[in-house]
Amino acid sequence: MKVYSKTKNIFFLFPFILLMLWLYPSMIFSQSDSLITIYEFDSPALSPWGLAYDGSNFYHSDDSLGIIYELSTTGAVLKTMHFPGRYLKGLTFLNGDLWVVSDIAVDDTMIFYPASKDSALYKIYSILKIDTANEIIADSIRFMATAANTMETNFLWGIGAFKSKLYVSYNGGYGPCTLEIDPVTKEVTAVLCCAHPCGLAIINDSLWCVRNNSMSGPGNQLRELAFFYWDNDTTTKGLSETGVGYELDCYATDLTYDEEHVWICDCDNNKIKKLSKIPTSVRNASAKTPAKFRLHQNYPNPFNSSTCIMYELSQQCDVRILLLNISGQTIDVLFHGKQNPGNYNIRRELNHLASGIYFYKLQASNFSETKKLILQK
Repeated sequence: MKVYSKTKNIFFLFPFILLMLWLYPSMIFSQSDSLITIYEFDSPALSPWGLAYDGSNFYHSDDSLGIIYELSTTGAVLKTMHFPGRYLKGLTFLNGDLWVVSDIAVDDTMIFYPASKDSALYKIYSILKIDTANEIIADSIRFMATAANTMETNFLWGIGAFKSKLYVSYNGGYGPCTLEIDPVTKEVTAVLCCAHPCGLAIINDSLWCVRNNSMSGPGNQLRELAFFYWDNDTTTKGLSETGVGYELDCYATDLTYDEEHVWICDCDNNKIKKLSKIPTSVRNASAKTPAKFRLHQNYPNPFNSSTCIMYELSQQCDVRILLLNISGQTIDVLFHGKQNPGNYNIRRELNHLASGIYFYKLQASNFSETKKLILQK
């Protein structure tokens, strides 16, 4: 009788537990969640990088050898495509076509031009469309970008596709960000804020990326699968972070999705890994109101022409973001309007200002905070 009574009490709690999970999915999927590897196989690449799924098989790039492998879901090599002289990184499919980021090549894929008035460099990049049947480059998108920093830190990494547009993770003259590219006009149509982006993929109509940085030391390394939602607010002009992140135990260069699980390319261990499931509804899982007002440090900082500012609002209020000179005088209003609780990320072009030290100030309800930014041309 006692055993039956305890069992009955447990079953009585089930409806309440299910109701709590439905109302508060973030109780399970929080920022500190980690994803477990449930299956893996060895990569055939010497320098594994890109990963894409076409509904049946994987396509996997070798960064240093200029090779794209077609793989089965168990890792068997079905086809090997050679593109000598190219460094191939992220992969994605758009309208049935395979696109790959070509970071450096022996031909004119990357050209450096001396700037006419300053020390900036200009580069021409290529994103290649691959004819997988004939194993040739069918077309390419070429676009120019500027860089105020060194050539070594100016590069393309990942690529994703969504609603007829390509999205490329970029670190260089634009700062750490994601570029939106129209494959028809072959032009950069938007610059979206995103810190430390690497591989990109669309999962459940939302943009996800693996994020990494090269900082060493305890607590400094960033190894994460992060979710960004599409923000149609014209004031933000891009992507805003939701705060949902899943820790990874490796340096992942790219990711893809098979309609049920996320797969990543683990370049630390030369593995292709299948991860445990992510939330079906990422919007519900990430709907988390910040506990307090907060202003983050802008990135990049110092910056050359544009920078991103992220802040958190714990309640609906009137928001002002002011730009101040070194004397504390307001010289520009970067944003002014009413906003709901949430995380926000705005990008602003400040190339019209002279090089120097400035400050930006967040005013929201009774909250006020100021941080320093440095413009270096």
